[in-house]
Amino acid sequence: MAHPAIDLLRGDNAAMVLGFLFHAFKAQHRAIVPEGQLRAILETYLEELRDAEPDKYPMATTQYLSVWCDDAHQYLRRYFLEDSSEPVFELTSGSEKALLWMEQLAGTAGFVGTEGRLDSIFKGLDDLLRNTTTDVNERVKQLEADESRIREEIDRIRASGVAPTYSGVQINERFAQILSTARELLGDFRLVEDNLKRIAQSIAEQHAKPGATKGTILGNMLDANDTLRRSEQGQSFYAFWGLLLSSERREKFQHAMDRVLALDQLNEKLKSSPLLRNLPHHLLIEGEKVLGSAERMATNLRRVLDSRVTADREKVHELIQEIQAFAIAVRTSPPVEPIFEVGEIDEFYNAMNRPLWQAPTEMNALGLVEVADNRISKEELKAFSNLAHISLEQMRRNVKEILSDNQTQTLEHILDRFPPKYGMMEVLGYLIIAMEDPKHFVGEDEQIITIPGPKPTRWLVPRVLFCQ
Repeated sequence: MAHPAIDLLRGDNAAMVLGFLFHAFKAQHRAIVPEGQLRAILETYLEELRDAEPDKYPMATTQYLSVWCDDAHQYLRRYFLEDSSEPVFELTSGSEKALLWMEQLAGTAGFVGTEGRLDSIFKGLDDLLRNTTTDVNERVKQLEADESRIREEIDRIRASGVAPTYSGVQINERFAQILSTARELLGDFRLVEDNLKRIAQSIAEQHAKPGATKGTILGNMLDANDTLRRSEQGQSFYAFWGLLLSSERREKFQHAMDRVLALDQLNEKLKSSPLLRNLPHHLLIEGEKVLGSAERMATNLRRVLDSRVTADREKVHELIQEIQAFAIAVRTSPPVEPIFEVGEIDEFYNAMNRPLWQAPTEMNALGLVEVADNRISKEELKAFSNLAHISLEQMRRNVKEILSDNQTQTLEHILDRFPPKYGMMEVLGYLIIAMEDPKHFVGEDEQIITIPGPKPTRWLVPRVLFCQ
């Protein structure tokens, strides 16, 4: 079976399909589109095409979308989001690859980054060699050479009063290359998500096999998940997710992006592309979808195991009913010969064999009697009752307000915007809000936050990312 990208490029209406998918998803850099909105876009798109060729595209919009989602084509994926009654559509990995290839053929604003690409190859090879050598003397020699080269450059700039810069061509070449890398990065998420879906499908197939046990199903799932995490795609994805959650890296990226877009030599067509400007937001959406696939895989496993337990119970119940039916059938004329023989049982235990509890005549201490060092006084209990009352509802409004201007926001930014009045208790409140809403993310890594006050305190808490 050919790759879906090849099937798409070889299809009878390849030009129409590729043009529409690019118009609906890539032109505005949308990861998902609701069904009603996508149907409206397709209707308008087809009307324009039919004006030029009235008999070219006879099918209705719903038919086209249905065909593009079936197993024979796999151009789009249709599914429901949580708490949503309307389905959404997203591109499959095959469509992503086909569109990426078409964009590469079209080029980026007419720039072919030969010099920039060659320079990146040299730098990549140099970085690879530097970070793979285990020879301490060689590594020190490389760093000393870097130090000497940097010192010479500093002296040269100070002496001449001129700082060398890239030409306009070099700036546009490198920016176009960055745009291309960003497009490829967004497209690669579909492959990781497809791998997770294949694991979920394998769980269902193992469940369907006769004689499959819960241990076998669970073992297959854990092995497959471990394989995915240890794969090149898995390692790269989880490393990427850690970088994306770093508020320092995101702020540095945004600052650098603003400065680059302010360059006068940058081509206007490259500058107008919204991809890099919104890249952290797009990456966060794609990453959450991958994590969502992992969560659905775990949910599927729980359902499989629960259904297996239910099936076992039903089987036991059926056997008991069969035994009862046979017993009733032979009640009036029991068989003379024994139906089956039971081996010798030394002693048979059931619940009624257990004796009732009797109070012992005396108590023997197992050890020394321990005496408490202190007791809680009424004043201390009163202090506990006077703890500040925090309003989770007000804190939810704080989160909603700060997210009205940003797609994502870290816990540190919320604490800076709304300084805690009651110290660590408010921080715990924000953690509760993040954990109770699945759209927010609570990472496994930790960070240090400082709570201001007469005596500022520093706490180690999980890394939190609030999302719209």
